[in-house]
Amino acid sequence: TEEVRHPRLTSPLGNALQVSCALLFASYFFFPPAMCLLLAAVSPLGLNLFGGRACLATAVAYLLQLIFYKPHLGRGWWRPLLYSSFGDYAAHYYDSTCVREGPKLDPNGQYMFAMYPHGVYGVCRVFTSGLRLWCKLFPGITLRWGSFGAAFMVPGVREFSLAAGCLDAGRDTLSRAAKRGENIALLPGGIDEMSLTDGTSTDTKLVMVDRKGYARLAIENGMDIVPGFCFGEKWIHRTVQLPPVIRKFLRRFRMSGTLLKGRGPTFLGFLGVPLGFVWGEPIRVKKPYPVAPASVQAAYVDEKAKHRGDAKQHMPVDPAYVDEVHAHVEAAVRDIFDRYKERFGYSPEETLTMVAAAKKTKKGQ
Repeated sequence: TEEVRHPRLTSPLGNALQVSCALLFASYFFFPPAMCLLLAAVSPLGLNLFGGRACLATAVAYLLQLIFYKPHLGRGWWRPLLYSSFGDYAAHYYDSTCVREGPKLDPNGQYMFAMYPHGVYGVCRVFTSGLRLWCKLFPGITLRWGSFGAAFMVPGVREFSLAAGCLDAGRDTLSRAAKRGENIALLPGGIDEMSLTDGTSTDTKLVMVDRKGYARLAIENGMDIVPGFCFGEKWIHRTVQLPPVIRKFLRRFRMSGTLLKGRGPTFLGFLGVPLGFVWGEPIRVKKPYPVAPASVQAAYVDEKAKHRGDAKQHMPVDPAYVDEVHAHVEAAVRDIFDRYKERFGYSPEETLTMVAAAKKTKKGQ
């Protein structure tokens, strides 16, 4: 077991760096209006640094590449925000501790990093970055994040996501990445788990019961699964639930109906709640994996032919084995929670409940 501590920095320079990096990490949803204001500022409407035609041509060119240039469906971009000091300083802001249980992972292996819970903002993602955080605990291992597809159509959010190593979280895109030898990080609970974030409750709900796609993807590509749990994120933001009719409408577009409030007018997390993250030991998958019975295989091929018009690239995994691996992940996450909760400020009465996306509590419906 090894851990890395990133305490709050108290020097003027250190404080400026940690606040700036954490603010950038928490502000990418403000990038679209900021880009529009910048364009207006340099146009004849503002400082008149560029002519109207130049500004219009710039806007049109950007929109065209937004539509036709799709690196998130391919190999993505270089990852300057993941493997730099940016992540370290963001972790310092949250007074963070990250623990990796067991020995260092083999850099020649291939892994699926499954992180829980999603949280209302997903600040836990900072624990997959940093020269003195990730690169120390997992030397020689790089990864790609799976992100919801709509993010790559939003100006500013798109560029930030690509610079952070994100790809579209669609199954086909992630399967191609896995076949290239990439490691993948996911928040399997998604927006359903996000909507269940509740800092006022002593029960943390994870959407795990019917979220097994990550396990199937890992098994099909021979990727061992590294489970992880983030402590404290449910307390660093305040949440606001939109009216049920609006949440239901947004859900159709895979968008959350849960809003958050941070410090002042920003999404910066409130101070006073140190974040802790624990990576468990990898759960090994069988190679080759157990294949499904013949009847399931036939249905699988028919379904692929119906929807995609192509032949299968691999035999379907035996559903019983998917359940088995998923159960190991669930048990590992629960074990991490039980063993570390008091260390990271949770009371002994705090509990962990696994729920299904289709049977969420009233709060998240």
